[in-house]
Amino acid sequence: MTLVSQTGRDAKADMKRAQMRIFGAIAVLGLAALLAAGPVAAQTPPPGTILARATEATPEQIRFARNIGVTLRITRDGRLFVATWSPNPNPRGWVVVLPDAKRWAQEEIALWHPTLVRKSVGIVAMQWWYGTGDGPVHYANADVVYRELEQALRQMGMRPNTAMLYGVGRGAEIAYAIQAYDRHAGGKFFGATLANSGAMAEDVAANRRVAEGQFGLGPFDDTRWIFFCGGRDADANRAGCPAMRGAANAVRRFGGKNELFLEEARGTRTTLLQEQRLIDSAIDKYLSFPR
Repeated sequence: MTLVSQTGRDAKADMKRAQMRIFGAIAVLGLAALLAAGPVAAQTPPPGTILARATEATPEQIRFARNIGVTLRITRDGRLFVATWSPNPNPRGWVVVLPDAKRWAQEEIALWHPTLVRKSVGIVAMQWWYGTGDGPVHYANADVVYRELEQALRQMGMRPNTAMLYGVGRGAEIAYAIQAYDRHAGGKFFGATLANSGAMAEDVAANRRVAEGQFGLGPFDDTRWIFFCGGRDADANRAGCPAMRGAANAVRRFGGKNELFLEEARGTRTTLLQEQRLIDSAIDKYLSFPR
């Protein structure tokens, strides 16, 4: 029988941990290499990465993104990505999307695609869910989301007040904080925000910071807002029409200008993009704003 000393076991454990760190770094570097050129890569992404989870969860949408030429930007920590696409080199505007809970950026691009083409608008979709479980630890904090969005928008050459921030469900709940970050210390990219079925939830830490005045007395000064709610939303307390009317009142108190409130009595949060008259009303209102 061969005996292994505690020191030997510790050395082996240290070596194993070092190897795992190296393998993890290689995986992130491999993913970065896949995305460095921009377009969605055709080759299989390294296992365990955010793109591998996205590919496994939504293979059809990933194929669609690849076919239309969506560009991906991996975030600094390798855990998230930003997807961008435009129907032409000079779109009339840009919508910056924060998906709902446990949803994927490429799903939003597929849902938005008919509207983008029809209205000649580009899209920037932030994958802010880590693609794992549910609950706060499985999502990036608002400051991280804005940091990565700001970097992507600066790289794109986005001008101030030209983009519309769009959040749906949980994505809408953090959109208020993202807009505050943008106004307070960011690039002031978002001249407008479209909040779809997600109120300014108090259990979002960054929203509490907004309410407590940490972004100044008028965190939404010089911003324009559009709201949508459905009378049959499954989460009426956080996303129903009374909750969204409360969100509109909060935005007004913090300096924002409410431009349009869309309500569909028999609809849910998915209705906005399903009904052309509704999404066209929102996009046309955004495109009418001075930029």
